[in-house]
Amino acid sequence: MRRSVTAVLGLAALATGTLTAPAAQAAPPAPAPAPRAGGYNGICTGADALTGVTVVVDFQELDGNGGTAAPTLTRCSPNPTPGAQRTGIQALQDAGIAVAGVAQWGLAFVCRLNGRPSATEAIPVAANPNYKEACIVTPPGAAYWSYWHADGSGTTWTYSNYGALNRNVVPGGFEGWSFSLNKTASTNPVPGVTPRNPAVQAGKPTVSLSVNDLDRKIKLGQSTSLTWTSRSATALSASKVAPATGGGAWSGALAVPGGSKTVKPTAKGTYTYTITATGTGGTVTSTATLTVQ
Repeated sequence: MRRSVTAVLGLAALATGTLTAPAAQAAPPAPAPAPRAGGYNGICTGADALTGVTVVVDFQELDGNGGTAAPTLTRCSPNPTPGAQRTGIQALQDAGIAVAGVAQWGLAFVCRLNGRPSATEAIPVAANPNYKEACIVTPPGAAYWSYWHADGSGTTWTYSNYGALNRNVVPGGFEGWSFSLNKTASTNPVPGVTPRNPAVQAGKPTVSLSVNDLDRKIKLGQSTSLTWTSRSATALSASKVAPATGGGAWSGALAVPGGSKTVKPTAKGTYTYTITATGTGGTVTSTATLTVQ
């Protein structure tokens, strides 16, 4: 079954205090992968300034909840292979931040960052002041990790409608996580760090391509959509799909600064789609991968 990213995220972002009950006989959440070494405190600098990404984790009301301190984290996530695409989840891990997903969706839906909220701490959700996050199913819309991004050239965060597992990060940019407690889609708190990277040129184009399925998998005969966002781009194009046949129609000019296009593969396999952004500051690309079963 297809699992639309926007549909699943919408359950959390738009819920109004109705808590999701654990699924019957749901398996316990899998242990979080060990964080990778190499991240360091502060924004990315030096050789990492334009190849890495800065990760911000703002615990908001979780800081001090139950007497446990959780100050905001700002860490550089260096790219182990500069030039290679990375997802938001990989950026968290490369920054040295422990991340755990729910048993229902895995890392497609993050439920804990650096162990918070823990399984034992009571989260004061308006509809249930003693709510505890079991990480079994999608967290309630009144208590979940909201996901944000910025390209590093300005001061504004953008809420992501796509999960971190299927969204590629922007080199030199920022990835933000902010715990949203008893908020709505319009009042989710942005991370409390200005997402400005002095090394990023304001005129350099950025682009990010995402697949609109949580696990980036569909069955043959189904269709999905590829969605893109960009900044400082004067032209965008669907420049390549590999392998060249079987991945569906992906070519030609695309809407600036962003949009969505439906693709319907004609053969099983794993396909990589490439988008190219051109601007006065140069040319950049982004890719997204889809598996057709």
